[in-house]
Amino acid sequence: MPRIIITGASDGIGAEMARQLAQTHQSRLQLTLAARNAANLETVARQCRALGAQVLIAPTDVSDQAQCRALIDAAVRQFGGLDALINNAGVSAHALFEEVRAEDLGWYERLMRINLWGSVWCTHAALPQLKASRGRIVAVSSLAGLVGVPGRTAYSASKFAMSGFFEALRTELKPAGVSVTTAYPGVVDTRIRYHG
Repeated sequence: MPRIIITGASDGIGAEMARQLAQTHQSRLQLTLAARNAANLETVARQCRALGAQVLIAPTDVSDQAQCRALIDAAVRQFGGLDALINNAGVSAHALFEEVRAEDLGWYERLMRINLWGSVWCTHAALPQLKASRGRIVAVSSLAGLVGVPGRTAYSASKFAMSGFFEALRTELKPAGVSVTTAYPGVVDTRIRYHG
């Protein structure tokens, strides 16, 4: 029975992955859904439970390392282990770099904490369990993590950083039998742009 954590599961790509996994695995799925919006998580959880999945809701802000560790601990406590971690939580941003005021550069750091560090912290906390199960790590990057896009300097930087981290980690974890996959979606009709 696969035991899977999805971050950023309250909307968009994360919510759709949860529904599709529940549809595919039905009563054989133990799913932990994490995001900041508890009400939206509950909606996605209801949809997945209706398809037969066992679901744990874990309201989590991945920009906080302690919350990342608590997420992994809660999932392992509930389901007894972990087979896959899908690092999907992310935020967008749109601005020409020269137009960003010096006092506003802090949001570059916040974007990095969510898009990069949230994935790093969740992965680090999950690693012992994933090594034990010879499991899987998925990182949802973006085409903007492969090609710099004007007006997306902060977003592209965070996604390029994700790509480099997970590419190196893939090589490190190969002998342990843990697979690392990075996905590079293009423009997807989600609400991420409204939160940027």
